[in-house]
Amino acid sequence: MCRLCELAGGSSYAAKMDAMAREDGALIEKTNAMAERFPSVKSSLLTTIKFPPALHMPLFEARNSYTLINNYFQQLLLEGNRMAAIFSHGSTRSIFFSGEYMLMLSKSVGQDAGSRFFSHYLLFHFSKDEYSCKWEGNNMLLSADCRKKARNLLTGETEEKRISFNFQHQSVEGRILQKEEAMRSSHIRKIYGAKAPMQSVFASADLEGYVVTVPHLSPHPYLLQAGQELGHPSNRHFQEHVAGYLREHLPGG
Repeated sequence: MCRLCELAGGSSYAAKMDAMAREDGALIEKTNAMAERFPSVKSSLLTTIKFPPALHMPLFEARNSYTLINNYFQQLLLEGNRMAAIFSHGSTRSIFFSGEYMLMLSKSVGQDAGSRFFSHYLLFHFSKDEYSCKWEGNNMLLSADCRKKARNLLTGETEEKRISFNFQHQSVEGRILQKEEAMRSSHIRKIYGAKAPMQSVFASADLEGYVVTVPHLSPHPYLLQAGQELGHPSNRHFQEHVAGYLREHLPGG
């Protein structure tokens, strides 16, 4: 076990993740009650491991460049269908490691008439022969495309699903901007125009204090909040050391 994994299990992060798992269990029950109104969720709440999980290992979110609200997470496909990539409270698209396995947790929380529900919840484990990892310097591409048997959390039945993704972590050196700097970038002006309010564009900048301008893996918000307990004096310091953590766990690093 690496040092970050060891420290995370005994930090405030672990307690927050336990609370999150309890909240997810309650939200799955609410989703079940709404399944008739939203039929697509009936086949989009799946796990290949025991539920509820003990999520004490460090989670790292696969985020797009600039982490824009409507295009926050990197692409994930289930049966060839894109899973929601928007930012919302309670959503994540993360990888983490446990023993010989890499795991992926993706969940998206929506609302209808004031009621929250999962549009999807996917918790999948992958053995080393089910994913690949390629490094070029400090740039990493993590890929999976396989069929997995998973338990449907609404019906209890076992289903076989194809899941695929290509998560990138590009070098963040020279690619981290203050929010105000990012707002002035040509990329943002092209998409939103010069007068777009920053709070409606960047989903995570207020918490993290910066914007990353390339596709990247970022510490889960709860992990980031425990950063000083885990040896990182600032959020930016933590982000700049993500590649080192990934190299400890992924092949080819």
